[in-house]
Amino acid sequence: MPPIEQPLSLDLKSLTEVLIRHFDIHEGTYQLNLGFRIGVGGFAMDGDPEGNPLPGAMVGVESVSLARISEGMSAPNAVDAALVNPPSKPKAKARVKKVN
Repeated sequence: MPPIEQPLSLDLKSLTEVLIRHFDIHEGTYQLNLGFRIGVGGFAMDGDPEGNPLPGAMVGVESVSLARISEGMSAPNAVDAALVNPPSKPKAKARVKKVN
């Protein structure tokens, strides 16, 4: 029997770190924001198009974004960009010796 494949997942803090690296941010503290879209209406719950619709709501995730938070503010999933994506050190230029 083949092994059961485990789903790949990230918690909110890890996803925030991934987005900081993706957008190449090197300073500031950020948290993850989720945008939702909510729709309301009548829904036929039994699948019968002639059935009596019930009032209801649907919720969908519309966006994921980073929000910079003020220094000193605490948030449970806040990530310091300087720690997870420090700026790369500039490469030293090779010195060319002058030949007389």
